[in-house]
Amino acid sequence: MAVTVVQCKKKKDPEIEEEEISFDKPGMLSNYSSNVVIPNLQFAKNSLDSFALAFNNFKLNKTVSNLLVVRQKFIQAYTDYQKMELFGIGPGENEIIYANFNTFPTDTNQIQSNITNGGYNLAAVSNLDAKGFPALDYLLFSPGLSDADIVNLFVNIPARENYMTDCLNEMQSKASIILSGWVGGYQSTFNSSTGSEIGSSLGLLVNNLNFQIDLMKNAKVGIPLGKKSLGQKLPEKCEAIYTNSISVSLLKSCLDNIENVYRGRSLNGSDGLGLDDYLDALGAQHNTGTLNDAIKTQFSITRAKVNLINEPLSLAVINDDATVDAAYIEMVKLLVLLKTDMPSQMGIVITYQDGDGD
Repeated sequence: MAVTVVQCKKKKDPEIEEEEISFDKPGMLSNYSSNVVIPNLQFAKNSLDSFALAFNNFKLNKTVSNLLVVRQKFIQAYTDYQKMELFGIGPGENEIIYANFNTFPTDTNQIQSNITNGGYNLAAVSNLDAKGFPALDYLLFSPGLSDADIVNLFVNIPARENYMTDCLNEMQSKASIILSGWVGGYQSTFNSSTGSEIGSSLGLLVNNLNFQIDLMKNAKVGIPLGKKSLGQKLPEKCEAIYTNSISVSLLKSCLDNIENVYRGRSLNGSDGLGLDDYLDALGAQHNTGTLNDAIKTQFSITRAKVNLINEPLSLAVINDDATVDAAYIEMVKLLVLLKTDMPSQMGIVITYQDGDGD
């Protein structure tokens, strides 16, 4: 197996300016592409396809029982999508995963306008917040309506069924393009880019991992908690607000995937070469221990705080904001370790802008 020699600066001995270390960076990138990225994309795509199949069955036989099946498949697909969202690299960047699949809160007025007027273009920027999982969340769990009422909407308004079909078709198409792009050639490109410069595979991976943490901290938690609105709580901006029973579950799934990517961990839980191993090879220190240990400890602390939040998040930010805020604070600490300390040790430049100063 090829071994890349990585140069890093050590702080232990000022007389030694540079010290070479050996680390199998090609092996790490291969583990990510073969055992993490592609399996996660396939897993999320399979779940999305299962959801689409359930909706097709519902279209043939519009009953409340079939609607309930569609909803179950939707919740599973939305949960499994969290395994895919981080990989806005290569084909995922081309298809703009997050913006096209999960821009929330959704624009219900735009959705209704599209359904009523037709002639919409889902690829238009104006429709980014009128499609994807958040739009389907609204169509399947419309507020103030009974299950029978929602079934009747699909029965009496064919354009509603067509709109949901078009949204699903676009999501399936993009998921297929992303997966086939990795399998069809980008995997080799990713594996062979062993540097740490801007645009390298390591640089892209670290940037996307941190971008996902920023999204988790801000979009999933901070904005509903009022961190961007001078303390005014905005529960209506929670993820999956119309389902209104899975927002914390989606948060947990997102956090789990971030840690799995950090560790180079596969879907079956096997630890392969990951960013954690690279930090250890670099001898990265934090306070009196290793940076890797500090990051893993912070993942555990953050998860413990998130686990204390009760569903739905829309109620928790109002009735138990201290618990949500405690989790938010730990997310900030985790982000600092992964966005500041880790990249500086690896020689990685963070190139995206989040605009909140962490």
